[in-house]
Amino acid sequence: MTSKILVWTRVAAIVVMLSVLAAGARSPALARERAPAQSPFQAAIQQLVTDGVPGAIGYARDGGTVTVAASGLADLATKTPIAVGDRVRVGSLTKTFVATVVLQLAAERLLSISDTVSRWLPGLVPGGAGITIRELLQHTSGIYSYTNDPGFLQALFSDPTRVWRPAELVRIAVAHPPVFPPGTSLAYSNTDYVLLGMIIQAATGHPVGQQLQARIFTPLGLRDTYLPYANPHLRTPYAHGYLLGQPGATGPADATVFSPSWAGAAGGIVSTAADLARFYTALLSGKLLPAAQLQQMMTTIPIPMGQGVGYGLGVESVPLPCGTAWGHTGDFPGYFGNAFTTTGGSSQAVVLVNADGLSAQQQNDIWNAVTIGICGSG
Repeated sequence: MTSKILVWTRVAAIVVMLSVLAAGARSPALARERAPAQSPFQAAIQQLVTDGVPGAIGYARDGGTVTVAASGLADLATKTPIAVGDRVRVGSLTKTFVATVVLQLAAERLLSISDTVSRWLPGLVPGGAGITIRELLQHTSGIYSYTNDPGFLQALFSDPTRVWRPAELVRIAVAHPPVFPPGTSLAYSNTDYVLLGMIIQAATGHPVGQQLQARIFTPLGLRDTYLPYANPHLRTPYAHGYLLGQPGATGPADATVFSPSWAGAAGGIVSTAADLARFYTALLSGKLLPAAQLQQMMTTIPIPMGQGVGYGLGVESVPLPCGTAWGHTGDFPGYFGNAFTTTGGSSQAVVLVNADGLSAQQQNDIWNAVTIGICGSG
């Protein structure tokens, strides 16, 4: 794995993908299902496996009609088929959840997104008095991403079960000079969201995982979703995660057992396709944030070389042939996920694969599946 882990190397490809979440219609759990094998969406999910991904899960909704698809294997060693309800690590989709909690706290006046980092975490970040929570949310802080540090990456893959503490990750980041002065540009930084997790704890007195559980997971009935701190094992049922194209490997390398502590509030959530769909539906239909905070979240700035892709506060906006979609992409060693929703909430698509280190063709397959899931095959 290279320094692209959870880093913005895929923004140009995002333009041709998407998944849409229905906001005003019935919840995904109440929508009726049709046989996925007969749909173009199922065929698009199958194509991922044909092109070398161990397993793929798809969830698409058009109004009240849900199409689900699962192809390939959850465990290559035992030949266990992957299932639509299998848990996977969702990587940077975590950022939308964390941004939602921050904006809830802002609506409750427990903090302000114009507060500085030093206001909540004094002395932790050099220059933190000039960096705001908004800039952390939108990746305009200029703080170096610790996942770009070669020494960190070497240590991470040398000992996948090592427990990393948030302050330790921040120290790795601030040992590097800022990428740019705060607020002057945009550069994806996982350090931003590690800091946001720490600010949530400082503002509430409770760890970010507890706040996510109390404010989002439990109220929405997301029973298969959680943010583990350091446990490297997934709760069953789950899909094993695999690294593709590893030097010296004779096939996909199993990376399932991995401490999520290195990602934390930047990318540590475990979830399922249905839970992700329910979350983004609730978010984009105004069930999780007041209108003012949702508008703040959806106010974007262009992503460099993103060809129309924008970044708001923890969400990406992507132009599709059938409209604008909102959501996020995310990867974690062994996993890659995408969840997007149309602006009006009438369509959505979630595409998850238990593989990382994807080829250009496999990434194109994912974008194609997301686009079909949102816009249809016509």
